[in-house]
Amino acid sequence: MTRTKYSPPEWHPDEVAFLQHQNVITEQSPLGAAERVKERWIHNTLREVFLTSNGYVLKRYTHYPGRKDYRKVWSREHNALVRLPDLPVPKSLGFVKVAHQPGTTSVLHLRTMLEGAPVQWSPNGDMQRLARLLSAFHKHRVVTLDPQQENFIRLDQSTGELGFIDLGRARVFGGTTPLMLVNVGKELARLSIEGGLSPEQFQLFLSHYQNEADLTPFQQRVVRASLRYWLKRHARKLKKKQSKQRG
Repeated sequence: MTRTKYSPPEWHPDEVAFLQHQNVITEQSPLGAAERVKERWIHNTLREVFLTSNGYVLKRYTHYPGRKDYRKVWSREHNALVRLPDLPVPKSLGFVKVAHQPGTTSVLHLRTMLEGAPVQWSPNGDMQRLARLLSAFHKHRVVTLDPQQENFIRLDQSTGELGFIDLGRARVFGGTTPLMLVNVGKELARLSIEGGLSPEQFQLFLSHYQNEADLTPFQQRVVRASLRYWLKRHARKLKKKQSKQRG
């Protein structure tokens, strides 16, 4: 689906009222001045991201007739962020759902902007900081499932403190269950694949993570087994893709 078939809807009065209630819209920062920095179509769903001049991020998900993407990304992110109020992540201010016309709805998720710089991993010190950050999420029963390098930011250049900015894929658990531990292993595998770490850095990260996570020996075995499974699964898919390209 492309923009030639559907265009983004106008702001709904209920969206405007929601933003006014949160003091996002002011005379100094009108809604029309918000900068749209991302636009992406997925299965008849338009995902937009806006930045305001007074420090907010507006994530808008507009669903058109025939959509096939039923993931409640806004709910996942909100539920994860409210679990992490004292950690270096944005603050979620909730979301609102509106109907523009029959078959077309939007969900607007509002959160604060976490300021920082893109991360270039240092050889050693960052691995302990990274392990401390992810283990803190996991102790709060939150698994991000999206540890791409671009989702980490440098909050302070002098201390090297790290932050995390996108929890749209996150999962929240009621306890440190085997299912959660399997997802932790999946997250660590994705960190190895998408996190921008060298193999040596990843191994150093793992050693720090083991010290920071406070897992029992059994829980550690579950995480390691899950990590090995997802890494092998990725290797098989990569090998199959390369074989097709050669053929």
